[in-house]
Amino acid sequence: MKVLQVGIFNDHELGGCIVFEKGLQQNGCSIERFDYRYLSDVFGTDAMNRLLIEKSADKDIVFIGKGELVKKETLQEIRKKGIKIILWYGDIRPSPEAWLINLLSEVDAFFMSSGGEILKQYFREGKPKIAAYYFNPSDPELTEKFNYLPRGFRNIVFTGSANSFCQKERLKVIKHLHKRTDVSFWGGAENLILSRIFYRMMDKIFKKNNTIRGVSYIQAIKSAKIGIGVNAIQNVDKYTSDRLTHYLEFGTFFLALYFPKAELLFNPGKEIAFFTNAIELENKIKYYLDHDDEREIIAQAGSRRINEEYNTKNIVEMMLEIVQTGSSHKFPWIEIYK
Repeated sequence: MKVLQVGIFNDHELGGCIVFEKGLQQNGCSIERFDYRYLSDVFGTDAMNRLLIEKSADKDIVFIGKGELVKKETLQEIRKKGIKIILWYGDIRPSPEAWLINLLSEVDAFFMSSGGEILKQYFREGKPKIAAYYFNPSDPELTEKFNYLPRGFRNIVFTGSANSFCQKERLKVIKHLHKRTDVSFWGGAENLILSRIFYRMMDKIFKKNNTIRGVSYIQAIKSAKIGIGVNAIQNVDKYTSDRLTHYLEFGTFFLALYFPKAELLFNPGKEIAFFTNAIELENKIKYYLDHDDEREIIAQAGSRRINEEYNTKNIVEMMLEIVQTGSSHKFPWIEIYK
């Protein structure tokens, strides 16, 4: 199949479009990249949309990652040619973004990293032909590539922000972790003592936050004996940040605030660990810091699960099955609306 991959490619190797590109190639697709943000910056949004129509002419599938600058009329023109349109969306927002709802009626298959009522809401409001859940895929090649980086020389690592829409659960955990002396923070949570609004202003002016990407981000993940995870929005079925995938794929033990139906994805206590409150968080940190062998067994089991089962080849295979047949039995947690 010929695929025009519309996405964001000025990114590091863990960027979603780059990871999905590998999965498409591993499933026998030939890819032409179309970096819609870059082309919009260079030529303007209208010209980018005209070029998108032109570039899609000889393709079987247009595979869009996010796509907030793509126009509905552009997708209508592409669909007139009998070309399938896939759109995947990994963000989490308190309410659906208007641009996305506007596009979805022209989408043949919409894949979202949120399940349950949130996925149903996007399906009802946007009216794509099919809406389905996907899990953030891993790229096992990166596990091997960065195997040389040292592991486990910091007790606890938290990579994430205290962004403007995150729920109180993340803020509570971050505040609790600030009470400890053995936690390394990246991404904004290290500055929680400032108000979030003031912090964002200071960051724009002085660039003093501790945001890291690429190899530096992977180094931080691998440095942890324990990685702590809390989703920005915590009460969505099967939704988790791609950080969970990143920690597990690089073999770091991950201790996450429990999210609904997490047990459909992993075996708690065997591949990953969960906590539900501050007391349980403290107890599990102490236990797993004191039990190195058990922690490493769980970390390696989680890494095997994410890299052998939830890799980009398998996730993309599921997506293509759903596009072609309307269903898939690839995973037990499949969730489809049509």
